[in-house]
Amino acid sequence: MADAYTRIADAIVPSVYAQYSFEEHVQSLEIYQAGILFSDPAIASKLSMGGRSVDMPGWKDLGNDPSEPVNDDPADSIEMKKIGARREVAARNVRAQAWGIPDLTAILAGDDPQKLIVRRQTDYWQRANKLTLLGILKGVVADNLANDAGDLVRITGASIVDTDIIEAAYLMGDRADKFKTIWMHSRQMKALKLADLIDYVPPSEQGGPLIPYYMGLRAVIDDDIPVAAGVYTAFMFKDKAILWNELPINSEGGPLAFDC
Repeated sequence: MADAYTRIADAIVPSVYAQYSFEEHVQSLEIYQAGILFSDPAIASKLSMGGRSVDMPGWKDLGNDPSEPVNDDPADSIEMKKIGARREVAARNVRAQAWGIPDLTAILAGDDPQKLIVRRQTDYWQRANKLTLLGILKGVVADNLANDAGDLVRITGASIVDTDIIEAAYLMGDRADKFKTIWMHSRQMKALKLADLIDYVPPSEQGGPLIPYYMGLRAVIDDDIPVAAGVYTAFMFKDKAILWNELPINSEGGPLAFDC
């Protein structure tokens, strides 16, 4: 008898909707569009194997040993060098969310709130993933301050001026020009706008919004940027600075369920 009723799962196929939502919510993030995030299919395949972390072994670059002259003396051989290995570990974040609406709510409201939940899923997971990423970045900064004397962090207090960005970039020495994007709070953007330091470049798509640039860096503005005691954090990135993978949607049941 229960099968005679039309249920929300009959109107929305969970596996189809979950796949659509998965494809949309990361790619729509401005930080993704700015080229900060990238994915690696090899890492995605490792995530499917389970576990709390993923090992990512690899080879280090060749060293800076000077080249050696050669001659025809067989006793004068070139010293063999070795190549080093590195081991990095990617942490797995397992996140979920649930919303519940009593049937009486839809009756009294005159509308079905579950439709809104479905419609707003992509935007919700955009914000949730962004907050997760900010938490990771805060941890990176805290680790640098605690273990590396803050050699990649420039503390400016509550101010931000053009010299702050230059000084921060040159913490990387001759790689300072590798930075392509800056992620900052709107209060920081306001200060830079008042100083007439922001340029706007039209996107490739016709009719799209102008993209702000600051000293050649694409500016991504976000009020979820960490703020403490009036001090605002800004992050600078090179292209593809963060490896970000998500498990593909399992169409057999999938991560999305309706219980009505």
